[in-house]
Amino acid sequence: LLWEVLVNEFIMKRVVITGATSFIGIHLIEEWLRKDCEIFAVVRPDSNRISRLPKSPRLQIVELDMNHYAELSNEIGEADCFYHLAWNGVRAPFRDDAALQKNNYQCSMEAIHQAEKMECSFFLGSGSQAEYGKMPEAVDEEFKCQPITEYGINKLRTCEAALECAKRGSLRVIWTRIFSIYGKYDFPNSLVMSSIAKMKENKPVDLTAGTQLWDYLYVKDAVRFMVKFAFSDCASGVYNLASGEVRPLKEYIKDIHEITGSNSELRFGAIPYGPAGPLNLQPDIHKACNAGIIDYVTPFTKGISEMLSM
Repeated sequence: LLWEVLVNEFIMKRVVITGATSFIGIHLIEEWLRKDCEIFAVVRPDSNRISRLPKSPRLQIVELDMNHYAELSNEIGEADCFYHLAWNGVRAPFRDDAALQKNNYQCSMEAIHQAEKMECSFFLGSGSQAEYGKMPEAVDEEFKCQPITEYGINKLRTCEAALECAKRGSLRVIWTRIFSIYGKYDFPNSLVMSSIAKMKENKPVDLTAGTQLWDYLYVKDAVRFMVKFAFSDCASGVYNLASGEVRPLKEYIKDIHEITGSNSELRFGAIPYGPAGPLNLQPDIHKACNAGIIDYVTPFTKGISEMLSM
């Protein structure tokens, strides 16, 4: 009931989303379109993924490169909510490109400045588990961050700077540290997507031993939580976003194998671990749960089945 009241009070708000054609961005737009809001999708002028965007009279496309974010307020005017998802070089080898990652930080700072200039009351930044660095144990938001990549270092810099902005102004800043998300539009070479593709063709799937502990969150749940943050009274801060279901990675692969009905041979151990050995992801999500953000989480098997039916 409280959720319905908050939604009704939030009619016809103006929502800005950078990185709008990204994996998360498309789903976030779809989630916001379920509300009676006007959405501004900020995309690169040369993006070949604009066709992914839903068709709606309430969705306006703003073609603007990250390096030109200083023009955002002129293009859009006032807004209420700002979601900053845009970030270049999220995969190897670009994660350790110092110049590229520093530019991401600078563009992100301009995005925050523009959110303030547009008089937004809410800003959500898309962070990463990479900010924590190596995680030998379950990690909550108080875990000491020691990022080991330029990507993680600059995500953390952006997080800290954004929260400082929140302290001195009226902008509420939520920084979501995202762990492993799966779903439609995911990177084709991700473990989930590449495994599904091979299993559909009954090809062998080469894997590590799969003993590392992992947490997968369905993208539709992730964006639902991101929207709930806008309606909540959560204080500015860092919030882990994950499912809370931690299992050995090989169990997820076996689930996909069973759901696809594949005859693929699962070659666990065919790929050796790196020098650091198996890397575990064990997110603690109590903070977001206690805040009422994370509630129902789609079971992994249900999420995979839904993906396969699309």
